[in-house]
Amino acid sequence: MPCPIQRASQLSGLSQHVIRIWERRYGAFSPSRTGTNRRMYCDEAVKRLKLLKALTENGHRIGGVAKLCTTELEELAKQCPDSSRGGVGQPKLEVAAEYVAASIEAVKKYDVETLRCILLRARLQFGQRGMLHQVICPIMVQIGQDWQQGTLRPSHEHIATAVIRELLITPVPGSQVPEHAPELIVATPAGELHELGALIVAATARDLGWRVTYLGPNLPVEEIAACATARQAAAVALSVVYPENCAVIADKLRRMRALLPEAMALLVGGRAAPSYQERLTEPGIHWAGCLHGLDEVLVKIQK
Repeated sequence: MPCPIQRASQLSGLSQHVIRIWERRYGAFSPSRTGTNRRMYCDEAVKRLKLLKALTENGHRIGGVAKLCTTELEELAKQCPDSSRGGVGQPKLEVAAEYVAASIEAVKKYDVETLRCILLRARLQFGQRGMLHQVICPIMVQIGQDWQQGTLRPSHEHIATAVIRELLITPVPGSQVPEHAPELIVATPAGELHELGALIVAATARDLGWRVTYLGPNLPVEEIAACATARQAAAVALSVVYPENCAVIADKLRRMRALLPEAMALLVGGRAAPSYQERLTEPGIHWAGCLHGLDEVLVKIQK
């Protein structure tokens, strides 16, 4: 039974914008039209959307696979990592908690290739946002706890950060950002070396339709503000993970707010962010205590 684009988006895990781009620019499928000119997608079209999503997330360029027939797409998809079945020497993974546990085990063994493969399989099974919420964030929390307890070394954290950074620093293959999308500058202030939170912010913002300029960790607030002002960004997002209740960090956040134009929002998130929320009551600062809170703030600022 043909369905409208909203339903096709839900079933395939692709945004409506991406579906339209793949149809118009690449001719990946030809939906039927109602009398009122609404696009309607048959079961075959939805199947193609799912296959194309899996292939682009595994590195195929949409321009290279869009015109292939469905049978050819299925054959290519069989060669991609299975989201639920491990490869040679790899465990079968079904639920998010198993992906998290397997990832932590790979980190402990400094096994970069296995960690990368596990996270790619997680993205195929849960989608980009599902991977962020259900796998990446729990991995970050677990690594932080193990590091504080001394059961993981700093080098373990660096291995995890490097692989996750590689996965999140660039948009998902095939995704598109609207030309006039608002821009978000993402960084961590000088002295804040933990980068994973900022990477999560950047990836989440892209998924919500933001254009992201990622500056990375450990940057003076004056430099962040200079970039944001030059880019005429809609907002700046800072991640603060450690330490908590630090007067120096509080002054940096206050200085960041003062350096930005009044209309430019400042978003502060990360594990340590709640400890600064009561200190900083200046208008124009938005706080995100968790990933769901980050989603809400980004949508609110975007409007």
